[in-house]
Amino acid sequence: MKISDLQVKEAVLLPLFTLQRQSAVELFYTGYFSQQHIVSMGGVIRSWLDKHETSSVTRRKLFSVFIEMGQNIVRYSSDERFMCTGQDELRFGSLCFHTDHMNYYLETANLVGPEESSLLQTNLEVLRTMTQAQIRDAWKQGLRNDAPPTSKGANIGLLTMARDTNAPLEYRIHPLAASSLSAFHLKATFCHD
Repeated sequence: MKISDLQVKEAVLLPLFTLQRQSAVELFYTGYFSQQHIVSMGGVIRSWLDKHETSSVTRRKLFSVFIEMGQNIVRYSSDERFMCTGQDELRFGSLCFHTDHMNYYLETANLVGPEESSLLQTNLEVLRTMTQAQIRDAWKQGLRNDAPPTSKGANIGLLTMARDTNAPLEYRIHPLAASSLSAFHLKATFCHD
């Protein structure tokens, strides 16, 4: 059964509408993602951080996680509106960068298939139980290992995000009633300097 565009948009956007009243949204985008979009949005985030964040370590970590989150949408979003234009793949998703008086937040949402949903849940639950030292060790080991055939990158994206954030990654997976797809929401938190 094919789901309507409205159902897809609602499923992808729903998790991002949980922003708290005191949160200031600095960047919000819903639509097609490509490498060029990530570069453009990265420029906005980098400029904003250069103006508002004094710690170069915090800026680097937040920017690194932004890149990983954007690439995950480009590589793994299972939205029916996928397009290929030459060498560029365009995949649908949402990204929000917001801040409050204590933290910065990066959130993404996109649709994933059942295999990806199960793998994400397993990997994220394991990451949530690991210490920062264990995450760093697993990240270093991941750099030395070959990526599994299911990965479209180095297979260290979630480890990179977990390593660079100040709190465990938060996530939600919402199965869609009219489809085998699920809406995947990922949230990364960073402390202000």
